Amino acid sequence: MSLQDTQPEVQFEASSVELSRSVVVPVYAEPPSTVVSLVDDLHSAGWHEVVVCADRPSLDMRETLDTLETESWTTVIASDTRRGKGGALIDGLDAADGDVVGYVDADGAIPVAELDRLYTVVENGGASVAVGSRDLDGDCRTSQTPVRQCLAKGYRSLARRVTNAPLEDFQCGAKAFRSEVWERVADQMSETGFAFDTELIARVHHNGYEVEETSIDWDDPGDSSVSPVSDVPDMFWSLYRIRESIRGPTATRSSDDDTPSVALVTSHPPTRGHLAEYGEELARAYGRRDDIDVTVLAQRSDTAPPVEFRRGYEVRRVWDRDSFDGARALLDELLAGDYDAVQFNIHMTYFGDENVHRFIGLVLPPLLSRVYDIPVLTTMHDLIEVVEEDAVDEDIGLVEQVGARAATQMVLMGDASTVTSEEYKDIVADRYYASNVHHVPHGTFAYADGGLPNLPERFRVMVFGHLSPTKDIETVVEAFEEVRTSIPDAELVIAGGSHPGFPNHKETLEAKFGDRPGVEFLGYVEDDEMDAVWENASLVVMPYRTCTGVSGVFQLAKSYGTAVISADVDGMRTSTVETGGSAEFYTAGDPSSLADELRTLHADRERLQRLAQANSEAASSYTISDTAARMADLIKEQVTA
Repeated sequence: MSLQDTQPEVQFEASSVELSRSVVVPVYAEPPSTVVSLVDDLHSAGWHEVVVCADRPSLDMRETLDTLETESWTTVIASDTRRGKGGALIDGLDAADGDVVGYVDADGAIPVAELDRLYTVVENGGASVAVGSRDLDGDCRTSQTPVRQCLAKGYRSLARRVTNAPLEDFQCGAKAFRSEVWERVADQMSETGFAFDTELIARVHHNGYEVEETSIDWDDPGDSSVSPVSDVPDMFWSLYRIRESIRGPTATRSSDDDTPSVALVTSHPPTRGHLAEYGEELARAYGRRDDIDVTVLAQRSDTAPPVEFRRGYEVRRVWDRDSFDGARALLDELLAGDYDAVQFNIHMTYFGDENVHRFIGLVLPPLLSRVYDIPVLTTMHDLIEVVEEDAVDEDIGLVEQVGARAATQMVLMGDASTVTSEEYKDIVADRYYASNVHHVPHGTFAYADGGLPNLPERFRVMVFGHLSPTKDIETVVEAFEEVRTSIPDAELVIAGGSHPGFPNHKETLEAKFGDRPGVEFLGYVEDDEMDAVWENASLVVMPYRTCTGVSGVFQLAKSYGTAVISADVDGMRTSTVETGGSAEFYTAGDPSSLADELRTLHADRERLQRLAQANSEAASSYTISDTAARMADLIKEQVTA
């Protein structure tokens, strides 16, 4: 089982040189012969350093320790007082000087060969932290009493909730990690008893390290030193201490009391669509600031952990779309999380495909603001008023229109709202009588090419973004086929997966047009593929049938310095060029009009270059960092009001 994180500063590659190994053996009341046998086996198996940490050693054990200490590869740290397992391990790990460090229980229950497997995982770059597990295969504990099995199961369940690490075994006494990992978390460790193992997992997980759980052979010694009477109650109580410490100021919050802690309610990758990509960019921009602490509250995902630590911000996946329980879980987190303010990054269909779930989700901003007195900033990305009247009448019934306007009015009952266009601000002020509404531009994203215009030799036309009936791909394909009669090597790249609201739309389009000469469907474009896809596009076509808000695709085109041709539908000029930048427009639904624009730009590369240059220059005028700065100011205004 692997818990994958994405924090760049703590990812390690497999080493091309031999890494030195140190292992700590905590000793308390084990027979001297058992300890000596284990230490010898570790040295024979290739460990460069064995650190023996003994608490209250007997006379026999002291003699054994004196003998062990004569070996150059053995370090002995003895204490006349009871430090506890965790206290002994902290001392031992602080003293260890190997490239890869770890520990193993002294009772011999874990064979050295099994510990070697854990160290190998770390040395090969498979994970920053490797933990042994007695529970992955489910049959190691059969020799334990039913009481101990029950206690272990209950503890595991609670530990998962506290640490958010999806492991099967937190307490196994065999773990290995890079020395840099221990240096990062050592000062944060506080548990000196048996809960040390669980706190260590919580800390490394919280700091963004990848943890791999590996099933190991374990020979139950039958005489566990963990007492159900004296130790077990404290272990369960320790989970509360760990939770409070992890969620407290030293773990996730700034020590500066003036820095507001903000919950950003937004979709976030690996979820696709529903503003997930924008939410990620906004969170990254917040994470680069030192005047605001952000926790993203995102949708649950089967492909990502419940808690993930990114550079500068935390992601907690706590709710689901189209779910009453999901809305309740989000509210519970907002009320329990001790946040100074909440920002909703939403559109009208954000919380579900069914109107009842949309409505319940959109009740949250005014509920938190008016009932619970939590400052709320809502960023609105769409308005029904900017949809073409014909499209409204055709696609949106009267009840839905009334509901959409009621939902907008409800969302505006928060403390403050932002919209991405000056025109949208005027609409909101005029039609909803809302006063505390601010125009904060969408912001452009920073990518590896620096936003420099790039015109590939081959004429490559691109359509980008989630595919749904709102994009007129049929007109684009027909226009492209006209273009290929005069530009036979032209290419049409359709980049994007199906919109979440239309799960199979991309597949339907690909079945219909995928075999046309020069047409290629790329599917969803991951972050690490973005540069190559955009840099190889001569221009991007935006074939929207209707427009409800500022176009994220146009902001990407500015970020990459790419020319744009857009369908000329109501609101599209506001959604594009009025936010800065340049575009050409064609008559919506008219393949010949689009084909003419494409041929003209292909023939006039200077004009194509000017369009690209205008977008590149506009990209730096208002970036996502500027957006985050303005929103942070608005949040702080509400917190201090």
